Amino acid sequence: AAGIAPASSFTFPAHLHHADRTAKALLLLEGKKHWQLVPITAEVYSELEPIEGYTRKGGVFHKAPIDLADEHPVYVGTQLKGDVLITPWMWAHHIYSIEDSLSTVFSVGQVTD
Repeated sequence: AAGIAPASSFTFPAHLHHADRTAKALLLLEGKKHWQLVPITAEVYSELEPIEGYTRKGGVFHKAPIDLADEHPVYVGTQLKGDVLITPWMWAHHIYSIEDSLSTVFSVGQVTD
């Protein structure tokens, strides 16, 4: 899937993907993005305050990972043109487009029991 995001915008509220049990890789073709990521535990899921009834193949949250940084390991970074960022399965993430951005996302691997 391809995505276009204008500068100075969040591409979507903080969320996670879990239904397909894969990591996601985002290749940034143009622009610059700032990422926040946090591994999900039951406690983190609750503290992110899930939005009721909106699962989006995982969860959508009222809070961003950075809001939990005093209590949980939150990873932040800037993605530049040409970078690939892999979001592990069951990690919540929030993405801010610093510049107009064009990207593509694909699944990587699959978690098995």
